[in-house]
Amino acid sequence: MSEGEASTSNILGDPKKSLLVMVVPIAIGMIVQALNNLVDAIWVSGLGTGALAATGVVFPFFFILVGIGNGLGTGASQAIARRIGIGDREGAGKAASQVMVIGVLVGIIITAIFAFAAEPLFVAAGAGQYLAETMAYGVPIMLCAPIYMVSFIFSALLRSEGAAKRSMHIQVVGVAVHMILDPILIFYLDMGVTGAAVASAVAMLAASLLAVRYYVSGGTYVRFRFKGFRFDRELDRDILRVGVPASLEMVLLSLSTLLVNLILESVDPANGIAIYTTGWRILNILTMIAVSFGSALVPISAAAYGQRSYDRIKEVYSFALKRGVTVMIVVAVVSILIAPYMVMLFTYSGSSAELADEMTMFVRIGSLFLPFYMIGLVTASLFQSIGKGLWSLGATTLRNFMRVPFCFVMSLTMSLTMVWWGVTIAEVIGSSIVLCLGLLVLRMLKRDLAAQPS
Repeated sequence: MSEGEASTSNILGDPKKSLLVMVVPIAIGMIVQALNNLVDAIWVSGLGTGALAATGVVFPFFFILVGIGNGLGTGASQAIARRIGIGDREGAGKAASQVMVIGVLVGIIITAIFAFAAEPLFVAAGAGQYLAETMAYGVPIMLCAPIYMVSFIFSALLRSEGAAKRSMHIQVVGVAVHMILDPILIFYLDMGVTGAAVASAVAMLAASLLAVRYYVSGGTYVRFRFKGFRFDRELDRDILRVGVPASLEMVLLSLSTLLVNLILESVDPANGIAIYTTGWRILNILTMIAVSFGSALVPISAAAYGQRSYDRIKEVYSFALKRGVTVMIVVAVVSILIAPYMVMLFTYSGSSAELADEMTMFVRIGSLFLPFYMIGLVTASLFQSIGKGLWSLGATTLRNFMRVPFCFVMSLTMSLTMVWWGVTIAEVIGSSIVLCLGLLVLRMLKRDLAAQPS
């Protein structure tokens, strides 16, 4: 058995064991990927509040980039895993080739948009008095969109065949390069906030090159098939029926973040956005644990769906919920206790030190929704694994956009702390509704699979 074939046992074996085997390396990789943006904020905070706010303004756009790349990867992941489940290796390779070409083309389109419209987009996002810093940081990142796309898709493709450790490896390499380059470019070469953006892009390029090495060496189960390439309408539809909604989830999340930014600007124009976006970077690291459970569930459940095994799908979903929520309760408690120390990483300079108390409050209040975040994300991943991309989109949109009215109402008190409670209450209510939808979909799935001929 080749190394690539051995990796598929991670999605075809016992569902509970498979989930645990994949979650740890995926969690490490996801946390490391989140650190790729977090590292910027830590170093950039030393440049002052303006530079820190600039990274906050750019973050929703960067998150759109991440979302499209990961969304396309998720669409390909379920398509590939389902084919692995029925032993269709050639079909899995064709799916990988299709999504990679689509990803590169989308990256080029994003680059073209920001080459001509970066300034009005950043102004609309609330750059305000920090427009110069926002342009210096945001333009280099968005112009390198194809590089980010390729890196995100490679990570998802490796996970789709159960090679979670290799996916982790390329993400770790990327962040290692980023950590080395950031202080050199920002301070030693005096590139300032632009140096942080350049370091991030170079790091993603290094990660992609390692992934290329894995595929060229022939150690993967999935093999790219570019010779005589042309778009396959049916295969692309299979990928995009999940990939497009998954990408839109992140786009809509970024839109909801932009709306919350505008609400915060009305409460505290000077510090509101900087506190919220930087505090979210901390919470984002913690939510990566939930993302890892969802990312592990997708290929396992999709392979089971290809085999038409309702019992395996239900088993891995229930197990992911139970273990995931337990883990997130522990994470939430620890986060509340050590919040001041995590915040200290971003408030060590004189101009940002004044943000520490309110940012600590945000992290502590936000930590309360982490177990519910796990429920919402794992359930959305279940929808993706069985091809119900629109259900996943609806669930994620509900959770994210509930923040806007809740935060708006809380903002009428002109208190940032009350806005943080709005964020948390919205997530708790939204994820509870999504759980109910998940149980409904499981019942529908059982009925549909039972009705299909053997």
